[in-house]
Amino acid sequence: MRALLAALGAVLAFAGCATARYAEVWHKQPQLTGPPGNGRLATVEERLSRAMHEERAKPLAAVADCLEALQFAADELKRNPGNTTAVRDYNFGVSRIFQIIQDTKLDPWTQPLTLPTAGGEFVLTHKPDPRPEWNPALFEFTPADEFDVGGKYVTERTTREGIGAPIVAVERETSPNWRQKLAPSRIFRTVTAVAQFQGRRCVLEFFDPLDTETVSFYGRTVPLAADFTVPLAVMLQETDPAKHELSRVLNPEKYAQTATIERLQPFNPNKTVVLVIHGLKDSQATWTPMINKLRGDPVIRKHY
Repeated sequence: MRALLAALGAVLAFAGCATARYAEVWHKQPQLTGPPGNGRLATVEERLSRAMHEERAKPLAAVADCLEALQFAADELKRNPGNTTAVRDYNFGVSRIFQIIQDTKLDPWTQPLTLPTAGGEFVLTHKPDPRPEWNPALFEFTPADEFDVGGKYVTERTTREGIGAPIVAVERETSPNWRQKLAPSRIFRTVTAVAQFQGRRCVLEFFDPLDTETVSFYGRTVPLAADFTVPLAVMLQETDPAKHELSRVLNPEKYAQTATIERLQPFNPNKTVVLVIHGLKDSQATWTPMINKLRGDPVIRKHY
C-alpha cells in the first residue's frame, strides 16, 4: 500500500509540475493611459510625473506634488463631475500617494504628515475607523494599478469604474487568534482610498468596495472605483495553496490542523454567508474563478 501511495504521489506530483500556477502577479510601472489633459489638468499630470521621478530622492516633495495635483483635479471635478480625464488623473494621483508611502516607508497613519510647499504646508492624514482591525498601520498598501495578473485561476480582471484608488491591503503580521476569528492567518483585503481636502488638509478615507457602491464626493454621490481581482491574485501567489494539496491526500493526519474555515471579507450581518468547500487533492483556490466573477455582480455584492 505504501508503495502504491508513493507511486501515486509521484505521478500526481509530476502532473502538478506541468500545471500552470494558480495565480501569477507581475509588478509594473504604472502610467496614465489615454489622451493628455488640457488646461489645469495638464498641470496636474506634470506634477504627477515629477512626483514619480523624485519619489526616492525627495519623498516628501513627491507627496506634496501629488497633493497639489489632487487638489487641482478635485477642483475640476467639483465644476464638472463628468470629466473622465479629471477622474483618471485624480485616481492616479491617489494611487501615487500610496506608492510613495509604501516605497519610502512614510507613516501618515500614526500621526499626520506635514508637507511644506511654495504655496504653504499641506497636511496628509486619514479618517480613523472605529473598528481596531481596520487600523491602517496594521497593513501594507500597494495600488492595484502596479500589478498585472494572470494564471490558471485568474483569467479575467473584475473592476468597477468610479472615483478612488483601488488598493491591495496586506496585513503586516500574522494574527495570533486568526482561527477564532474565522479569518486567514494573514489578511489580504481589497480597499478603495478616496482623498478629500479641507483647505490644505488632505484626508484619506478607506472603503470596502464589496460593501460600498457609492461615496459622497464633495457633496455629490458618485460610484466608488474597485479592483476585485488583484487582491485575490496576490493572496494566491503569496500563500500558494497548491503546495499542500497532494500532501494532505497522502498524509492527512499530519495536516489535519490545516483544516479551517476562512472568510474572505469582514462579516456583514446584512449579507447571507456562502460556505464553499473544496474536494480531494484540492484547496480553497479552486473557487477563485467563481468568486472573482461573482464579485463583478452588484446584486451578488449587495446580498452575499
